[in-house]
Amino acid sequence: MIKKAIILAAGFGTRLKPLTDSTPKALVPFRNGTMISYQIEKLKGYGITDITVNAHHFAEQVEKYFSENHFGVSINVIKEEVILGTGGGILNAEKYLDDGSNAAFLAINVDVFTDFDFKKIINYHISSANLATLLVQKRKTSRYLELDKKMELTGRVKCETPEYNFFAFNGVHLISNEIFRLGYPVKYLDIIDIYLDAERMHGRTVKGYDAGESLFEDIGKINAYEKFKSGD
Repeated sequence: MIKKAIILAAGFGTRLKPLTDSTPKALVPFRNGTMISYQIEKLKGYGITDITVNAHHFAEQVEKYFSENHFGVSINVIKEEVILGTGGGILNAEKYLDDGSNAAFLAINVDVFTDFDFKKIINYHISSANLATLLVQKRKTSRYLELDKKMELTGRVKCETPEYNFFAFNGVHLISNEIFRLGYPVKYLDIIDIYLDAERMHGRTVKGYDAGESLFEDIGKINAYEKFKSGD
């Protein structure tokens, strides 16, 4: 079972302005709490007991929030002095995520809103030999992941008219701790670039897992946020 997770929350939240002019995206009000409390409660429901949060934009507010609010699980906040992107942010959390084995952890963007059952992708990843398993879906996006017939990641494409094998990334992935032993430096890196390089240079397997017709919204966009900010 997966016990560790990282919530990627270091971004500037520019698509949510003016809400993020003086507040980090993670602490924008959402449902009965904040964006990040929503994700924490969701992860707890899947048995996650050890959560790492990366922070950069108004990081001190995030640190203060977790000093004053407790969720019944271990929360580790990593303050990025220089923003590291999705790849660098994950690599920078090695001391909290890697237990020395090739076990896996879950990574999720703080602005993901979905009704997809994470148990499906967790169980699939555990039974696979994948370096990473990415939650993907057939939906409109500005940048697609290209997957082959085996659902293996082969590239990333910007286009208006997607091909049959182009999928949108839903901001949720299961990652083997092996990623920390492939020699990538802790600097600004995109996690998809790391995955593609790991396939080419290290022979590792990265696959997509189709979320099907599940609801997915990027609540880091103001229109989606306004639509879904209230509710149960």
